[in-house]
Amino acid sequence: MRYLSITGFLPDEVQDDSLQFELLIKDYELNQALAQITESKSLEDLEPGELEMNDAQIRQAAKLLETEFPEGLEYFIGTRAGS
Repeated sequence: MRYLSITGFLPDEVQDDSLQFELLIKDYELNQALAQITESKSLEDLEPGELEMNDAQIRQAAKLLETEFPEGLEYFIGTRAGS
């Protein structure tokens, strides 16, 4: 089964590429909603890889997931394969 993950990193100018935030979303319905928010596609139609999230997408994802995203990070969403 495919699912999405959201990762957060410090901005490039900080020169620290260590992972600062990670959220794995395993719920099928939440994955479908996030796929629509970020790419206007179904989860099954998403290409492998990661996509940088803009501020509006981050706000929508935070509301949908009922999660507070730390400020000052750059966020990416990508597909993962899992069981």
